[in-house]
Amino acid sequence: MEFAKTSKELRAEKEEEIRRRLLNWPDCFYRERDPEVRRSLLDEAEKEGLTPEENGIRRKIFELRYPKSGSVKDNFLKAWLDLRFAYTQKGGLFGGRNPKKVTKPLDEIGFAELGEDSLYRSLLYQELYHLGMLYASLCLEDKNYKSLIFGLGSLSEPKLKSKIGAEFRDMAVNVLQEFRVEGKYTLWTDALTAAYCDMFPDMAQDFV
Repeated sequence: MEFAKTSKELRAEKEEEIRRRLLNWPDCFYRERDPEVRRSLLDEAEKEGLTPEENGIRRKIFELRYPKSGSVKDNFLKAWLDLRFAYTQKGGLFGGRNPKKVTKPLDEIGFAELGEDSLYRSLLYQELYHLGMLYASLCLEDKNYKSLIFGLGSLSEPKLKSKIGAEFRDMAVNVLQEFRVEGKYTLWTDALTAAYCDMFPDMAQDFV
């Protein structure tokens, strides 16, 4: 019974679970949704000396995504929402096509330092792919997202996948084209497209 265990025993069990999961490093890191568990996995991987060259970059990207202080828990999700707002408001009163509305949130999550370093590109791609898989999962779980107008029933599975796909297409492709900022930001497109197609392989042919 958990209440009968000391905090030391519970901590030891948690640490043992983290070490067990490290047998599948770094896949375990990119399959985990909880930021604190991901941090623990990365901490332990560094202690064990696993993929040290990658982990230096991985840590930098991780801290861009999950700042240790402040109200924003996931800056990658924030960037998604910022781009969605820019795209949906492009023709409104406060619209316009100022590229900074797209480049600023993307630069803040790692694109500012994107160059020719293939390792950095690869690890940023993996983190963006993780964002895509996470966002698709959240959409599937959100009762409001899959509800019909006025909450009268729910979308069928194919229509829900299509709705998610439409948003992914807007965020992965259309917003970059609309604001004319493709260039180095195509890594964003590639990672989110791959995430959607892997999450819903039956919809991949219609998406690409």
